[in-house]
Amino acid sequence: MSQLLIIAIGNGACNIADSLQSQGLESAKFAFLDTDPDDLNNHPGVGDTVLLQGAEQERHAAINRLLSADVERVAIIACLGGRTGTYFTPLAARLANLAGKSPVCVVTLPFDFEGSRRKVLANEALDAIKKCTPDVLVFDNNELNTRYPDLGILDAFKKVDTQVAEALRKMFM
Repeated sequence: MSQLLIIAIGNGACNIADSLQSQGLESAKFAFLDTDPDDLNNHPGVGDTVLLQGAEQERHAAINRLLSADVERVAIIACLGGRTGTYFTPLAARLANLAGKSPVCVVTLPFDFEGSRRKVLANEALDAIKKCTPDVLVFDNNELNTRYPDLGILDAFKKVDTQVAEALRKMFM
């Protein structure tokens, strides 16, 4: 079986990756990327952690180091609309493509209550990601409100984590 690298970008995606590890993809290699060192500290010992700070060249080099020769397949997880996932997911997808890894991107779109600005940023990032890879799986968080109208906010985020993790597990197991 080829080596699968799962890159989780931003704290929301790192939470999803934590769920994914507990649902049967322990054999995958995990990398957690964030701009906030405190958020990275919430995910100790479960994979490589990369602090996305410094000059652009340094961030590119850090992502490229993850895309080593033993990695044959790449899945990128991100929650779009915030700062980290929105900015760095298109970059990671582009770098994975340049490395010949043909990434699959699994992204979430923000809930309406998160504001229209986040929606705009998420859609712009989604367009940029689709230019880098045709393999994009999108989870719109607002669909949860339709299917589970009585779900509280924390349970809604947990439900998204579980659904994304289940989809990835099915794709790669």
